[in-house]
Amino acid sequence: MFKFIKGLPQNVLGIEASGKVTHEDYRKTLIPRAEAMIAQGPIKMLYVIGKDFTGFGIEAMWDDGMFGIKHWHDFSHIAVVADQNWLRAAVVIFKPFFQGEVRLFKLSELAAAKDWIGGAKSAAA
Repeated sequence: MFKFIKGLPQNVLGIEASGKVTHEDYRKTLIPRAEAMIAQGPIKMLYVIGKDFTGFGIEAMWDDGMFGIKHWHDFSHIAVVADQNWLRAAVVIFKPFFQGEVRLFKLSELAAAKDWIGGAKSAAA
């Protein structure tokens, strides 16, 4: 499931994943909000993978990949906050495919991730 993170700058999409993330979570929660924000120009994303995250459904993995391909150039900065080693490794593997800057943080560094993503300067700025 996805939960939006409040209290971030207007151009930052903050989302926390918990439990099992499904196709419905992407189609009804993440994608509509992200595309509405992207319509205004490139955005930043804070993506937190919570301690109680149990994984992605197969359709959710597909949705994530297709959304990423469609919008790879629409994110100026991405902060991924996760303690799961396999997720951190996946971010490192796919990091070169993103046009924007991607940084990894541990859950204990969430405040630093929020500071970084909130203060990161967009290429257009």
